[in-house]
Amino acid sequence: MRLTPATKVFLYMLTMADATDTCSDPVWHERYHLDPDRTIIKLHQRGLIKPVQGSPTHYVLTADGQRDLVDIEDWLWIHEYYLPDVIDFARARRLFWQPQRVGYPLLQDLLAQAKRRFRDDAAYLAILLRHQLRLEFDTQHDEDAVKTLMALIDQDLDIRGPVDPLTFSYATTWAKVTSFEKQMLKALLGRLNWTLADFEMQFSAWLDQQPRTPRLFTRFELMTIVMYELANNTPKLACLYHAAAQRPSTPTVTLEVEAFS
Repeated sequence: MRLTPATKVFLYMLTMADATDTCSDPVWHERYHLDPDRTIIKLHQRGLIKPVQGSPTHYVLTADGQRDLVDIEDWLWIHEYYLPDVIDFARARRLFWQPQRVGYPLLQDLLAQAKRRFRDDAAYLAILLRHQLRLEFDTQHDEDAVKTLMALIDQDLDIRGPVDPLTFSYATTWAKVTSFEKQMLKALLGRLNWTLADFEMQFSAWLDQQPRTPRLFTRFELMTIVMYELANNTPKLACLYHAAAQRPSTPTVTLEVEAFS
């Protein structure tokens, strides 16, 4: 009988730390519906682990256990960056058979698929972008990470419908650059050895490549908001948001097509 991916991850984690600490992690019950105590008994009965002499809460892999974990690295990627119905064992298995679809490339593919599935759900798309940003930042894919950060900032500042100029304000709106995004931007500037001017230039070029849609903030305002946020310039932000709300709604763009006889 082959071990399930969840059991393989548990087996690996069990031999990397004290069993008491491993078993207390709620992830086994909540995510994988796995009972740690019963699983340990089964793993021991199958000869995959053995207790360390004189230390009953520490286990090591047997030779059979080591053979069963030859592919553990692939499953650990899924476990570490798990996101229900996006990055999980079931979806990962569908792509494992494709060439080079393990590790980082696999997770990027899974996230790309999810972004296509949820492209009309702005709130969940932001969650996917944050997850992707964490993956890219953790794995030192800094150029990918900065582009994802740009997309996330653009998403979080995307107000397409009309706003009430009497009530809309910087203080009350959800459309802000978050503290997470500011922290990530500062970290990426250091890693890439960029100045704020470098980021502004790259952000401008990235925005120019995106489809044009009527929005509350202009592209120049998006870049300005980021600069004000990094400087914690709340008065300037309040003025910018107020001015944007006072503008008439952007009219629908129509194209006139000349008929040829």
